[in-house]
Amino acid sequence: MKDLIMTTMIAAAATTAAASETMMSNAQLDGLLTGNTLYLAIPAGGPGGPEGGTAPFLYGADGKAAVKLPVGTTLVGTWTIENDRYCVDWDNGPKNSCTQMVKSGGTISMIDPQTGENRGTVENIVPGNPESL
Repeated sequence: MKDLIMTTMIAAAATTAAASETMMSNAQLDGLLTGNTLYLAIPAGGPGGPEGGTAPFLYGADGKAAVKLPVGTTLVGTWTIENDRYCVDWDNGPKNSCTQMVKSGGTISMIDPQTGENRGTVENIVPGNPESL
C-alpha cells in the first residue's frame, strides 16, 4: 500500500510539472520579443560554441534580428512570428530557423520545434539594442 501511495504521489507531481509548462502564443511572443534584446544562456556543443555561453539576441521592432554568439560570430537577418513560434532568416546563416518559447515556472526556454532540443534559456530581457547589434 505504501508503494502504491508513493507511486501515485510521484505520478501526480510529474503531471503537475508537465501541466505548468506553457508554450507562448503569437501575442505573447510579440509582447516579449519586439524591440528587445534577450540574453540567452546557450548550451554547450551547439552552433553557439563548444562551451556554450551567453548570447545577446536583438528582435528589432522593424523586423531585423541580430545575435552575437558566444564564439564571437554575429548573425544578422529578419524575424517574424507565425504559428506560436518565431522564425529568423539569417543573411549569413540558416534560413527559416524557427523556435518555440516555453514557460515553466520562472524559466523561459527556447525549443527547436522539430527536434525538441533546448536551444537556450532566457537570462535577461533589456529594451532596445544595448549591444549595438
